[in-house]
Amino acid sequence: MWRDSSSGRSSAGSEVVMMENSPISSLRVSDIPNVASLNVTNSPQFHLGPKIYNVNQTVHRSEVIKGQVLGLELVSAPSSRHLRCSVAVFVCWAFLVTCALAFIIFYFALYKEQTRLDIGLKEPWYLRRGDWQAMPPYAVEFLQLPIRNVIIGHSATKSCADKYSCIESMLSIQQDHLRRDYDDIGPNYLISADGLLFEGRGANVKPAMVKLWNSRSITVMFLGNYVNDTTQLVQFEHLNILFDVLVKEEILHRDYVIYGFCQISTFVVSPGPEIMKQMNRFSHWNSTDANKCLPE
Repeated sequence: MWRDSSSGRSSAGSEVVMMENSPISSLRVSDIPNVASLNVTNSPQFHLGPKIYNVNQTVHRSEVIKGQVLGLELVSAPSSRHLRCSVAVFVCWAFLVTCALAFIIFYFALYKEQTRLDIGLKEPWYLRRGDWQAMPPYAVEFLQLPIRNVIIGHSATKSCADKYSCIESMLSIQQDHLRRDYDDIGPNYLISADGLLFEGRGANVKPAMVKLWNSRSITVMFLGNYVNDTTQLVQFEHLNILFDVLVKEEILHRDYVIYGFCQISTFVVSPGPEIMKQMNRFSHWNSTDANKCLPE
């Protein structure tokens, strides 16, 4: 509705916006535009309808709103960015330290240092490394137990028949094997003509006698040269006792197999024909390729 100031009459159906007593436009209410966005530049205040607004009042840059919707703060204060970086670095370091501590705890909780096993054989004819004054090894590598193979060889040196001469032979063999870079005396056990059984490397230490078989065998060396030296029954008796103990201690597998050195490294002499003739005294002997052993 509007009223004519000169006549005092009013008319319905339209509205007139008056400014300085002059009509500037005539609009229907439904034609008034809806303001969805407004950009104001270089003005501390502006008029919007009957109200005056401060530019800083609830005004946001569209980029900020978009960034917040996407979970990204595209505009932030330097102090806030530094704080987030510090928190991220702290979380990363905390994660690394936690992982390291967990590994250390797990390692020390489960790891058990390996040592040379004492098989507990208490016989006057069994001499441990300390009994024959063995020199310390240069290095030790352990076997994965149980072992399925036993390899028999001979030293091809002068035979010995008493404790002290055999100790001299043992020390001489160890020195020779150290010069060959074996890190210690080669076989796990050695036995003399009169049945003295010497602990060489020991039950669970990797031998250095048959290169391709070292990691999967226990080796026994007869002291002497059994191309001509004859064997004694006591040697086989004591070795059979040793093998039974090794099975009981789960060092040897129950179904272990015994071979002469010449059976697995064909066309060699060791352990010598005199020993090969008596190999059937071992119940676990496998005679495969025994015919390839050289007589001398």
